[in-house]
Amino acid sequence: MWDLHHLEKAHSGYFKHLFIAMWFNLLGLVMVITGIIHALIPWLFPFTPYLLARKITRKTEQYFIQDD
Repeated sequence: MWDLHHLEKAHSGYFKHLFIAMWFNLLGLVMVITGIIHALIPWLFPFTPYLLARKITRKTEQYFIQDD
């Protein structure tokens, strides 16, 4: 839960991490909203929550997970 070396492990600086994490949080919020709408009205936003989750996962791996 508390890792003072998180930025080092993520190969990221503070502001890069801040902006990317906030962008992912916004995408997550959109994912939740479109997911609820899709659950109630299935023909709206087909696959949108899935595609957003996949985008967040892929970009996280691209930005923060690097082989040493």
